[in-house]
Amino acid sequence: MHVVVTRPVRDAEPFKSRLEEFGCRVMLAPLFEVVARDIAADVLDGAAALIVTSRNALSALAASPALPSAVDLPIYVVGPGTAAAAQKMGFKQIIEGAGRAEDLVPVLAANRPLGGRLIYLRGDVLAFDLEAALAESGVNIEAVLAYRAVAAETLPAEVIKALQTGGIDAVTLMSPRTARIWARLVAALSPPVQLSGLAFLCLSERVGQALGQSVKADNIWVASHPNVEEMLALVKRLAASSKAE
Repeated sequence: MHVVVTRPVRDAEPFKSRLEEFGCRVMLAPLFEVVARDIAADVLDGAAALIVTSRNALSALAASPALPSAVDLPIYVVGPGTAAAAQKMGFKQIIEGAGRAEDLVPVLAANRPLGGRLIYLRGDVLAFDLEAALAESGVNIEAVLAYRAVAAETLPAEVIKALQTGGIDAVTLMSPRTARIWARLVAALSPPVQLSGLAFLCLSERVGQALGQSVKADNIWVASHPNVEEMLALVKRLAASSKAE
């Protein structure tokens, strides 16, 4: 099975290796580039805890002078992948969500630390407005921009060629933004390409919805839980389904 992985290169390579262990042929098509921003050490002055919903934010923190003071703080993370990355960085008090940013709302509402600032390290584009949702629950957080995601302007030439020749079986999409970028770039191709034979493997229902009307619902496969392991399981299911046919 030929799979296109749309994650940024740093995240795509480990995912590609796992897919190749299943016997998949993998082509990379990063749909955005992550550009870290400087995080000054004094940004965390008076902080009671950190909130992170992306490993990109952790990568930016790891390269900043704020890291030594950060690792002594409790950190609320979106799911197991982010929790593992935080542990490798030296964090000891890690509170893990179920995999989506919205899942952190009840966790923070019920277990928020008192007597200090809650610092949310975030990107410039959000799939879910955590700050607004927490404010409705009476939890105020301070957002700090840790990275920017710069969208790709075109698909790689080899991916375009494979689309034109029907040489792709599946595309993995990990966020609503990547789904929207994919839809935009494919719509701009000339001559148009046929997508009816493609399966779109999506991290969540929201990701699938972001593809818009250009993709039939039958072609959208959604992970049972929003994490990498379940995305890998989704690839296995698709492969098994294809063999059965």
